[in-house]
Amino acid sequence: MRYFHAVEQGLTGVSGPGVPADNEAGVIGWGTSWRMQGYLMLAERTGDPRYAERLAELVDQVMEARDDVRNTEDHRGRSRPVWSTSGKFTVSSVVIPDTEGHPALEVRVCPPHTRHLRVTVEPEPEGRFALTVAGPKRTHAFTVNGLSLDPADSRRADRALYAAYEQRSGVTARLLPTPHPHIRSGTYTPRPAMVALAAQTGMITYPMAGLVRLAREHPAAVPPSVRARLDGYLDAAVAAVRAHDEQWATTGDGRGHYRWLPDEPVSFAGAELPTNEFLAMGRTLVQLAVVTRDEEFTQRAAAMARALRGDLTVRNGVATWPYWPSFGRVYKGWSATGSPDDDGSLYRPSYTPVTVPEDVTHALIDIDFLRLYHNTPTLPPVFTSGDMRAVAATFTSHVVRRHRLRSRVRHDVGGNGRAGTDREQAHVAAWLPLREWSPAVARKVRAVQPDFPPPPLMGVDTYCGALLALWG
Repeated sequence: MRYFHAVEQGLTGVSGPGVPADNEAGVIGWGTSWRMQGYLMLAERTGDPRYAERLAELVDQVMEARDDVRNTEDHRGRSRPVWSTSGKFTVSSVVIPDTEGHPALEVRVCPPHTRHLRVTVEPEPEGRFALTVAGPKRTHAFTVNGLSLDPADSRRADRALYAAYEQRSGVTARLLPTPHPHIRSGTYTPRPAMVALAAQTGMITYPMAGLVRLAREHPAAVPPSVRARLDGYLDAAVAAVRAHDEQWATTGDGRGHYRWLPDEPVSFAGAELPTNEFLAMGRTLVQLAVVTRDEEFTQRAAAMARALRGDLTVRNGVATWPYWPSFGRVYKGWSATGSPDDDGSLYRPSYTPVTVPEDVTHALIDIDFLRLYHNTPTLPPVFTSGDMRAVAATFTSHVVRRHRLRSRVRHDVGGNGRAGTDREQAHVAAWLPLREWSPAVARKVRAVQPDFPPPPLMGVDTYCGALLALWG
């Protein structure tokens, strides 16, 4: 446990030891949540009520950062019991006025690298204009000439930008009703939308619901002062999950997942979340199924388990699976239809297929869901012992490979990817729970686990420290 405490004591800035006042940069969703999971695991491992007390302190601060508590609105003007984010995660947009100051053209730009982005409008002959999107981290400027605000013009701005769309720039536009035909030239700064992302909601609520489960199964590990707050934590977790009900979907063969809505201002609007991201919600649903006995939570958790199981490809006893679900739009790719209304996404008319294997960092969530689901006997059986052995073999055969004179973590679960980074190697403890199905897992983890994670220390390092204490 020294590893865990050393990381916690070394967290600085937005990473810790406290909790950010909001989740707009995604720090609570992808940082604090990992720390909360670490404290939950140590409370379970040791039975020491101080870990549950510290977890409750973090939960209380996280609850204060909810949109409805802060009176913060999302992109639809709603203030809900969730933790919206923006910044690098969401589409940035700016409304450019006409020369009379009326809103004329909304320009939208997909991540990444929308911070410090600039949209420049320059006049051209015959009342037309050029539009350029550029930023310090973008490899090239996106420019389209000869645009018009006239809805009847063949170079109508939104349609011309649609026709010029390219995947790497991710620029689209929406023409607004305007009484004046000329746009105001100048340079404009897009702002990112505020969106509650299901993956981050799942990350945050998982340890909250897990603490409720811990109190019921190991009451001595949770002191009375914390037990008195558990009803509020459970209500908060349920309310946050329910806020994403509109995004829940199932395939024809019963595989469950979350998806972004077609008009949601994110890069992959209209597409299914990556496997690790919908399983982040899946872990919360497992806990809620246990503590509430709600059949809907049980069935949704089972449907997501079937989604993961359906994507496991086992060859010679070793499993692989893709980053994007194989039944989804991003894995298959899509082409522009000629009309944004028919594309299934307002922000990306087309996208080339992405069939890469799951990477070892995001696999942390997949592995935890797999273990949690399989070891919860009240859930419908989905994974077999053979499946568990095959995923354990993923680690021993694909993830840890000889690199020059020593073993090294690979970047993904496919077995043929590049060598992993030092940061990825610091997350190797995530595979330890699979030692139950392969004794070689623990041995190989010890062979590559660093003595301490590389700087800067992050919340996920706390989580890995707890895994080492729990399973190492």
